[in-house]
Amino acid sequence: MTECVVFFAVLLYNCDMAVDIQINLNKFISNPSFAGKTIGVALSGGRDSVALAYALKKADVSLIAVNVEHGIRGESSVNDSKFVEEFCKKLDIPLLSFSVDVPSFCKQNGYTTEQGARILRYDIFDKVLSDGKCDFIALAHHADDQVETVFMRIIRGTGVRGLCGMSAVSGKYIRPLLDCTREDINDFIAKNHLPYVDDETNFDTDYTRNFLREELEKIKQRFPALCTSVSRLCSNASEVCDYIKSNTPTLSSEGGEVKVDTKYFDECVIAKELVLQAAKLLGVCQDIEQRHFAIVLALKDAQNGKRVELSHGLVAHKDGEYIVFAKDEEKNECETKKFCEGEFADLGVKITKIESVCKEKLRENGIENCNRTLYIDGDKLPENSVLRRVEKGDFIRKFGGGTKSAGDFLTDKKVPLRKRKKLVVVANGSEVFAIFGVEISKSVALDCDTKTTFELKII
Repeated sequence: MTECVVFFAVLLYNCDMAVDIQINLNKFISNPSFAGKTIGVALSGGRDSVALAYALKKADVSLIAVNVEHGIRGESSVNDSKFVEEFCKKLDIPLLSFSVDVPSFCKQNGYTTEQGARILRYDIFDKVLSDGKCDFIALAHHADDQVETVFMRIIRGTGVRGLCGMSAVSGKYIRPLLDCTREDINDFIAKNHLPYVDDETNFDTDYTRNFLREELEKIKQRFPALCTSVSRLCSNASEVCDYIKSNTPTLSSEGGEVKVDTKYFDECVIAKELVLQAAKLLGVCQDIEQRHFAIVLALKDAQNGKRVELSHGLVAHKDGEYIVFAKDEEKNECETKKFCEGEFADLGVKITKIESVCKEKLRENGIENCNRTLYIDGDKLPENSVLRRVEKGDFIRKFGGGTKSAGDFLTDKKVPLRKRKKLVVVANGSEVFAIFGVEISKSVALDCDTKTTFELKII
């Protein structure tokens, strides 16, 4: 409630002033970071992207256009791409054209049309960047888009980070028009007699953003300074987030996990930043909400091993003095496979036969052998041995003598329960001769008489 009061209070300040798009863009692009760089403009054919492409062309930068046909509107969508092609020919702008099937992608993955289109579109942009076709991708987001974005985040229950809105520069993505309003763009289009196409789906209020856009236009009529006020709000929120970030330790991912010391959970704002950082490292960049923060913070005082589910398969659990984040991966069911030389992609392992053995490799196979790469004596391995997952009743012969259940053995090796379901073993019946990435059985250890060695490696 407090955020909303503050937000609407700032709407009473200032008046919007018209922005000369060309002057504004020339100033933006004059930043030394863009000197000598090639800019790729995301060009849909709509008025915003047309205005941006034209202004960039007039700014005399090294420029290419990138068009993505989403496969949503049939022939109409194809015709928009043809318009882009003709527009680029007239302005002598090199064009990269791509087509994607958004409806099929959304059906397969459970995304909305808006979500699916964005994911596939940015996949294309990322590929163009990684292929070296350009150094930056310019997006035509403007001040009114910023207002829509902030309002959508408020509706979804955002915190301070969400109030930052979109950044003018975000890595390799730039938004030169972020200080320009829709009216500024319309004036620029009219002044330069620029053609453009209208995507009819932009007027379909069944889409959340379109509905919000229509309502915000009504609000803007009463509060003309809406864009300016939201811009100020974003700037203030960014300052707060920068301060939080500067006082937050940097995390890293290891083995598909991110560990956070619970001592940092004494400061709520720092803890939230760490949760977001951990999620991002594990590939979850959205849909982390207040309720997720609450259940993660509660883990600090929870029983060891307590596990909670967050968003997009992200899980967190209490591990001593740490909160450990990981992606929840269900046990990979696989067929039992005959032990032989080769790469087993479904299991994530590789077996290589080595005819001769050096002393260094002999030493690697002592009691301390717990590397990701293991070596076994192939002649000691029983016939009909197989590759499979760990099963109940499995046992292994220890280097210190005797046998031990696979479960107890892995406990001794401090292998967490969450990781055991992904382990691959070499076994014959219930006897385990090697556990990839962990240890081998004494039964197949290398010795001075070893003639055939198999290298067991996790890939």
